[in-house]
Amino acid sequence: MTKKQRICLKRRECILTIILSTPQSTDLEASLQELECHFTWDFKKDEIKDLDNISEKLLDRVKFCHNRYHSTYFNILAFLSHLEGQNETALEFLSKAECVLRNEKPFLEKHLLVTYGNYAWVYYHIGKLSEVNTYLGKVEDICRSIPRSLRYSANLPIVYGEKAWTLLKLGARYYPSSKESFQKALHGDPDNLSLNNGYAVVLYRLEGLRRRKVKTECSDAVKQIRKVLRLEPNNSEAMVFLALKLQWYRKEESRKLVENALRVSPDVPQVTRYVAKYFRAEGDIDKSLEILKKAVELAPQSSFLHHQIGLCYKQELAKMKINEQQVPLDEKMAKMAECIHHFKKSVELKPSNLHAKVNLAEAYGENRQMEEAEKIFTDVLEDPFLGISDRQYVLANYALFLLFKKKNESSAICHFKAAYEIQLRTSSRVQAGKNLNKIANQRLKTNTEDSEAYEIISFVYMQDGLKKKAMEYSLKAKQFSSFNAEDLSALCDEKLNI
Repeated sequence: MTKKQRICLKRRECILTIILSTPQSTDLEASLQELECHFTWDFKKDEIKDLDNISEKLLDRVKFCHNRYHSTYFNILAFLSHLEGQNETALEFLSKAECVLRNEKPFLEKHLLVTYGNYAWVYYHIGKLSEVNTYLGKVEDICRSIPRSLRYSANLPIVYGEKAWTLLKLGARYYPSSKESFQKALHGDPDNLSLNNGYAVVLYRLEGLRRRKVKTECSDAVKQIRKVLRLEPNNSEAMVFLALKLQWYRKEESRKLVENALRVSPDVPQVTRYVAKYFRAEGDIDKSLEILKKAVELAPQSSFLHHQIGLCYKQELAKMKINEQQVPLDEKMAKMAECIHHFKKSVELKPSNLHAKVNLAEAYGENRQMEEAEKIFTDVLEDPFLGISDRQYVLANYALFLLFKKKNESSAICHFKAAYEIQLRTSSRVQAGKNLNKIANQRLKTNTEDSEAYEIISFVYMQDGLKKKAMEYSLKAKQFSSFNAEDLSALCDEKLNI
């Protein structure tokens, strides 16, 4: 935003403050609060990460995905535009949402409840109070025709569905609430295609966030995706989601699903990106890169696609490392440059993409760009909003970087310990524990009186709740130590800057 735009916005806000301080406006706001729409669903701008990236993704979906979702996307885009101070743009998106809804067959006036509510709020923020009253009146007229509704709201599946989709699109922190809203919506409209599809997506996302894989037979996501495909057999996005869930358990079925998805939607990035992920997991990097490069041409602002391309190059570099003497240096350097470029682009497009950040840091480490790698790890760990499981993941990966790239074993031990102290049963914790034991055992092979090695083993046992074993190794540590456990703890605290 330019300086001139900021001044205009400030002036508009001052005028608006004067207008909205009247008694009439106070009554109006009370009525607005009764609406069910994006402005009353308690979304806060500072809690929504990567506003620009969300908007780009929604615009891509409007371009490539089924038009039954367009009105939902336009309403979200309108709300995000308002958050960025662009209320005129918000009105344009609301107009598009209304147009899409009116062209639906069958069209029902109640489908406009959320859109009209958003109109009322945007006009309120602009200061056009007569327009606010117009849209409040439209909402009131619709609600009057719906049994058991309130003056300005109605508990309808379509309203719960709009809320659920919005929560889904605004990021992982809202997924549990999105799941709950989809369940409420489906209770009133169990065979609705949009609602069933959204519910499948949020279940898939929630299971994907778990550090431990969910078994296929226990997966709610698998059951729901199968329901979606019964209702809509050509839903290619559901096909690839199911293929990824079945990939290691039902190979033949998953392969057929991927082939069908490519046949139905060969040029839809939201589908082909997951197809590429499938082939990368199968070890077919060339096929994965071929698909991803076509997809990224269609959706160049997709953080996900750039991250997936980076992962392909990372996998190729890992293979090259095994046959290092047979690979020309210039070829390896070219792959490394591509790997770093795509991870970096992924992070630029979506700064909250934690896995892309860690992969970028690791790529920098492989390329001996130690300062760049170190900065990423330390910046992430200093983030006060970093979730506990994410913190564990970053600590474990930073420890590996310190151990193998910086050859700083003492600092690596402290970070492995910090990851292991977090009592979440994840692959990161398992990795941290294995590395601590490995370091301790290697040190004891060269020196059976290494007190810190005994202290490390004692620490692992204590974290696992095996106090008797922990005490046994703690006594050995003290027996050979020139300084005590408190000194060791203080040293770790210093390294971690706690």
